[in-house]
Amino acid sequence: MTIVISREKLEDLAGHYGNRANGLRWPVVAVLPGWLNAWWQSFGSGFEPMILAAHEDGRLVGLATLKVQDGVASFIGDNSVCDYLDFITAQGKEDAFGGALLDYLPSQNIRSLVMETLRPQSVAGHNIAEEWKRRGKSSLCTQIDVSAEMELPTTWEDYLASLESKQRREAERKMRQLESLAEVRLRVLRDSEIRKDELSLFFQMMVDSRRDKAVFLTEEMRLFFERVAAAMSTYGMLRLAFLEVGVARVAGILYFEDDARIYLYNSGYVPQYANMDAGLVSKLYCIRQAISEHKRVFDFMKGPEVYKSRLGGREVGLSRCVIDFT
Repeated sequence: MTIVISREKLEDLAGHYGNRANGLRWPVVAVLPGWLNAWWQSFGSGFEPMILAAHEDGRLVGLATLKVQDGVASFIGDNSVCDYLDFITAQGKEDAFGGALLDYLPSQNIRSLVMETLRPQSVAGHNIAEEWKRRGKSSLCTQIDVSAEMELPTTWEDYLASLESKQRREAERKMRQLESLAEVRLRVLRDSEIRKDELSLFFQMMVDSRRDKAVFLTEEMRLFFERVAAAMSTYGMLRLAFLEVGVARVAGILYFEDDARIYLYNSGYVPQYANMDAGLVSKLYCIRQAISEHKRVFDFMKGPEVYKSRLGGREVGLSRCVIDFT
């Protein structure tokens, strides 16, 4: 059966996502149509969109959401704000989609395909790179970063027991330390409950907690975060959690969730509580919340921060693959 690839518009993606009967798998949050639109509005200047739809006997079996500049095609997005990227495919059609894509791109004067940031079993880094290899060609694939994730147990007690003894004692000590000041709770705001002033408070926590985040959070980047928040809210996936000690909000976490997984996107805290590790304790409370909601995976997302392994995260390599058609 032959796969035919055609060009579409960025705004067409929402219809494909809404039609869940097509069986497409949207593997990571940064490929959802709303996220792609937010990125394009914020950073798309200078690129040409290349949205490709692959059909087999009239059935949609894959989507490639690419941007093009000077003959180089890459995913819409970038690794500063999109922790994971990939193609969107129907199960069982990954290899066929990859083959059709590798035939099509050179016919459109694409000299190279750059794919990042890829999880180990991504369609881009696994199926497409392997198809290129089967054709006797080589791709350049290198690890460029790491993320961390962990399988969640069914109870908080089991989670604590899973930690190394030193880390378990430290986690319990730090939680007790904050709890000795006043009642501590994690207040989780969902979707439309998150108002602009609460996002602004979270941004201030980001800026105040680390110098690199203060440099990162430009006005342009803040606007992107606001656009992403609005988009993810429409999917019912947006969460903003504040750790409260008494009446004071001392730390915040911006994250996304689906039925099985928590994606920790960014965080910050009030410097006054730095010596009590409010930022770390907020993540412990978030993990406990995820367990209580029967989530299966807690994804710390991209970055090599040490706290992730101390809290039980398992390192996952993220790669960049380049296919040269010339």
